[in-house]
Amino acid sequence: MRRLVAILFLISAGFTFAQNGFTHGPDQGIEQSYFDPSLAPFYHGVASGDPLEDRVIIWTRVTPAKDTLVPVNWVMALDTGFQNVVARGSYETDYTKDYTVKIDVKALQPNTTYYYHFSALNKNSVTGRTRTLPGNNTQHVRLAFGSCSNYQMGYFNSYKKIAERNDLDAVLHLGDYIYEYATYGYGYSVEIGREHRPNHEILTLDDYRIRHNFYKLDPDLKAAHQQHPFICIWDDHEIANNTYETGAANHQELSEGDFQTRKEGAIRAYLEWMPIRHPEFTGDPKIYRSFSFGDLLDLHMLDTRVEDRDQPAINVQDPLFNDTSRLLLGDVQRNWLFDKMDESDATWRIIGNQIMISETGENDADMDSWTGYPYERQLVIDKLKSYTDKNSVVLTGDTHRSWAFDLSEHPFDGTSYEPLTGQGTFGVEICSPSLASPNRNESNPGTSQLPDQMALLVENPHLRYVDLDNHGYVILDITDLKMQADFFYTETTVPNSTKDSLARSVFTYVNEGYLQEALSAATGKENQMIPAPSTPRPYSDSTPTLGLEQGSNYFLSGVYPNPSSGQFTLGLTNNTEEVIDLKVFDLKGRLVLDKAMNIPSGNHKIVFNLDKESKGVYILKINSKNGTLSTRKLVKK
Repeated sequence: MRRLVAILFLISAGFTFAQNGFTHGPDQGIEQSYFDPSLAPFYHGVASGDPLEDRVIIWTRVTPAKDTLVPVNWVMALDTGFQNVVARGSYETDYTKDYTVKIDVKALQPNTTYYYHFSALNKNSVTGRTRTLPGNNTQHVRLAFGSCSNYQMGYFNSYKKIAERNDLDAVLHLGDYIYEYATYGYGYSVEIGREHRPNHEILTLDDYRIRHNFYKLDPDLKAAHQQHPFICIWDDHEIANNTYETGAANHQELSEGDFQTRKEGAIRAYLEWMPIRHPEFTGDPKIYRSFSFGDLLDLHMLDTRVEDRDQPAINVQDPLFNDTSRLLLGDVQRNWLFDKMDESDATWRIIGNQIMISETGENDADMDSWTGYPYERQLVIDKLKSYTDKNSVVLTGDTHRSWAFDLSEHPFDGTSYEPLTGQGTFGVEICSPSLASPNRNESNPGTSQLPDQMALLVENPHLRYVDLDNHGYVILDITDLKMQADFFYTETTVPNSTKDSLARSVFTYVNEGYLQEALSAATGKENQMIPAPSTPRPYSDSTPTLGLEQGSNYFLSGVYPNPSSGQFTLGLTNNTEEVIDLKVFDLKGRLVLDKAMNIPSGNHKIVFNLDKESKGVYILKINSKNGTLSTRKLVKK
């Protein structure tokens, strides 16, 4: 009765207060049958990402049997037997992080393979394999890249084949890692019958968490993450179709709510569930970043979707089309990119992005791609042309097709561009097929690939290779002499397919800036890394576990969103039932909120509002009878 009175008090006081449910199980959108009990509580495996010369992110997700604060230990070694341990540590996770764990392991050696695992709830995760980036005097880098993996469209055999390669420095994912659609929506194949969870189109933070949760239960995706560090960037479907900064093509405000709220929920879930290094999310989604592979190449991963993308024009007649204030990257990101490229001494500059910069047809602009933003596209072209070399390589996802282009400002002018010599070029563009999203023939059943491909090749002299109908990925092999792209195609209609066929190889020599066909795939590295084992190591409780600090009954796991337009959510874990005081002050010391709450033991979400206060910075203080528990800065925007 006392707890009931306390909860009624909270509601009457203008607070909402609830324990968080798990993002799994039949009542939460994912049936238990999708969870392999032998992997509990690490059902989602492990992942690593954003490697640098001296550090790398490692990631996992713990699924406890009840809602609680979970102590997690991690260890990293040079061998699969963990005889040569180089780093270890502890962490705590709870529902405010959706029970995800993300560690930035530092003080590592460059160009080195490491193995790692996590321990929690008296169990070990599977072992993961990762690798730091090379330093100077690098002679050979191999990357896999792909995009567009719609679970409903087919099986993730491309991920499986990528996992089996043992000489990759990293895997690049260029976006559409998940899809937001409802079961039976876009990409659903009756032949395959793979259904999304939750079944409805995802709109809320919990929805996006469940969808990420569900995708990472796929065994082939787990295998790829287990064996390789990923470098990822989002596209539109991590949020909604054809996303731009303030909206999306398939978001309806009247029926689906505020787009900004949806976008922030999607971004928060992405940052929780992906092995990506990022500053604390405060509503500003800056995830563009660079990676240096010694003096051989610099990789710049761009955000052409969310950061500062203006609404697309309707068509070329739309007055917005040539509006010089309408941007795709935005001034801040574009200047960052130009500065990074200017600072680089690497042989190759590689840009990873979502949408094609090349034209596919004279006077034919795609409103969703770079050609739909002609002003800023020209700024980027002018910048790439300004370099005396021709060693710019643009990597692209999104189209669900394979493309390989020479980059030329005037590809349809025979006096300006010459395909056989590279006259008039400034680099090349390689576009990946979809990992498992509808291709041309699946979107338009009954179409014939060969006539369409021949027409495209005839119409576009700068187009050196195209395939409209196959799924797969690209291996990028880079030396100081040449860059080669090998297109590999896999099967998506059956699980565990052994198909992994080389379709085409194209390359460009250093400083030449045009593509030629290679007779065979690039030779892999002589040194093959030892794969991470497929089963978890036996558990040992010799490593001390984390808990709440001795003598403390509380753990404040965070306040989010922060900044907020008025509503804040406080995550709090306490061991004993207690009365706490929640106070908020402005910077002049004025008390703007003061509430006492009697809360039971457990994990809690406490929602409070500063709707009536002006924009600015506030200080949150949480006190108990034992003194001040914690202080946090709040920003109302």
